[in-house]
Amino acid sequence: MLGTRLTVSIILFVTILLLIWNLIVIHYLAKWAYNFAKQYRDIPAAYVGRKIVHIFGGGITALLIPVFYEGYYLLVTISAFGLAIYLLFRRNHGFMYWFQIRENRYEVHFAFAYGMILLIGVLLGNLWIGLLPLFFMSFGDSATGLVRAVTQKRHVKSWEGSVAMFFVCSIIGFLSLGIFGFLVGFAATLVEKIPRIDDNITVPIITALLVCLQELITLPNVI
Repeated sequence: MLGTRLTVSIILFVTILLLIWNLIVIHYLAKWAYNFAKQYRDIPAAYVGRKIVHIFGGGITALLIPVFYEGYYLLVTISAFGLAIYLLFRRNHGFMYWFQIRENRYEVHFAFAYGMILLIGVLLGNLWIGLLPLFFMSFGDSATGLVRAVTQKRHVKSWEGSVAMFFVCSIIGFLSLGIFGFLVGFAATLVEKIPRIDDNITVPIITALLVCLQELITLPNVI
């Protein structure tokens, strides 16, 4: 395992802090990013707000999972599912315009996939099966989204965004699983480029499957 077993009281305290932090990200930081982006003509501000939630909410949480949650990963999965329910509820009761978009429910898919892929990794006994997809979703996909928001002024799968995602995912993949992780980052970038399919679902699935493959063929792991 990647972390050191901590007491229940510490883990609960960290969980409460993370809950508060994610609420701050959703209700304040993302709204600030939305208002900032609105100052620039044609930039899809709600899309920017959503990526801020992914980075500072999902990303920071993912970084802390191996540090604090060894043996208690179910707390994170339950929290992610709870967030998905909350986001779905708010679509019809108090729509959060600064990062929710009427045309899709991708923020709900992100939270649900976050909890599900981590749960699968834990059940299979390899945390990286769940953790690496979370890093790619939170940081890599957000990088491509922010670049495209600035360059394309709309939600479209352009190549400059793919380059940004590959840059981020290849580094994360290499630091996590060596050269194989680098290749997984490349594969995740190609999958994200597929049009009309929610990459909040496809990227974590493909990433998790490839990490499973890495375990099956026993390539060396740098961790």
